[in-house]
Amino acid sequence: MKLKKALICGFLALAAMLAVSGCGRNSNDVTETENGYSQEQHNDPAPPSNEPTSNEDGALLDSADVSEPFDFDGEFFFSQGLDENGFWQGINVSDHVEMFNYQALPIPASVHHVPEEDIQVIVDDMMVHHATTEQITNRPVAYGDRINIDFVGSTGGVEFEGGSTMGQGMYVTIGVTQFIDDFLYQLIGHMPGTVVNVEVTFPDDYFEESLQGAEALFITPINYIAGEPILPELTDDFVAENFWQFGDFSTVDELFEDIRGFIQDGSVTQYIHEYISTQVVVNSIPPLLIRYFEQAMLQQYKEEAMQFNIELEDLIGWHGFESIEELIEGSREDIESGARTSLVLQAVAQDADITVTIQDVTNFFIENFGMEDFSMFEEIYGLPWLKQFIRNEKVIEYISERVVFA
Repeated sequence: MKLKKALICGFLALAAMLAVSGCGRNSNDVTETENGYSQEQHNDPAPPSNEPTSNEDGALLDSADVSEPFDFDGEFFFSQGLDENGFWQGINVSDHVEMFNYQALPIPASVHHVPEEDIQVIVDDMMVHHATTEQITNRPVAYGDRINIDFVGSTGGVEFEGGSTMGQGMYVTIGVTQFIDDFLYQLIGHMPGTVVNVEVTFPDDYFEESLQGAEALFITPINYIAGEPILPELTDDFVAENFWQFGDFSTVDELFEDIRGFIQDGSVTQYIHEYISTQVVVNSIPPLLIRYFEQAMLQQYKEEAMQFNIELEDLIGWHGFESIEELIEGSREDIESGARTSLVLQAVAQDADITVTIQDVTNFFIENFGMEDFSMFEEIYGLPWLKQFIRNEKVIEYISERVVFA
């Protein structure tokens, strides 16, 4: 059984950015998933299309001009313009999109082939979490060492609250870790296994008033100098004992194959998104759709400004733009990409009769968030937008299940 995929594009955290950029995928993102695997994503650029996809100005619009910039005093809602099933109202996508072979999309070998070293990187990352630390005890502590210590602190012979490691050990690095006064520097030159009486003076502005300016004694055993991590041996027994929660596998070979599939699935899905956004011929984009993606982007800027408790114009300035109009024009490529992608995904959904029911929405939230009640998200985005988002994921999954490896 394949490991469960992480949510595509982060869903809520990047919701509106999805609306603007189609799926918000960067070429070199590090993706960490709930299955414990992490992977640096590298897009394999799709080959240039031989079909013209823009007019002389580079815009795919039905009319020469885009509507006036969105008046931000107005109201925007993510589900506006969508019918109850999450399809764009009044837009016949077949008038805009040239259908492609989504039933058997060829995937280049450079995309679906998984180098062994890529698998090993993930395995190594997993094994680090099970590593032990080399304990060096045959030389004195030096500047820059990472060491494991304990300590018990007292003032006037009385131990004070919070001044002890309780014998649990603490890792510190001399010259990096910030301790009061010259605490850690007094450990230099001492051997592991010895106890150092560290004498320090608390600063006058110490956060605990009772210790401000106080002289203190810390009885400090040096446990060991931390050396290189020691990785355990990767065996079938180790896999079965430690990685059982990640998937249906119990041997080293099965682990490697599962990771191979994880990487391959991610690369193929990423390629499909790239292909849809850049290679499918879109002859025109309805101006109202461009308008929607402008508004979706501006809505996110408005919400971000509210979070920082600043004016929208100030936030736009932080991003290097002098006005809303300049922001829109500077984001034109992303706006049009989002609109193109949305048209193509709807075209495939309608052609393949892919729909989303209320039960599908409920199942999505159960599977990915562990809850049935999605009313909070429905209030924010509206049920039509949620249906569109989930349907788009179903479209990508539908295409990926039918790809042909070249």
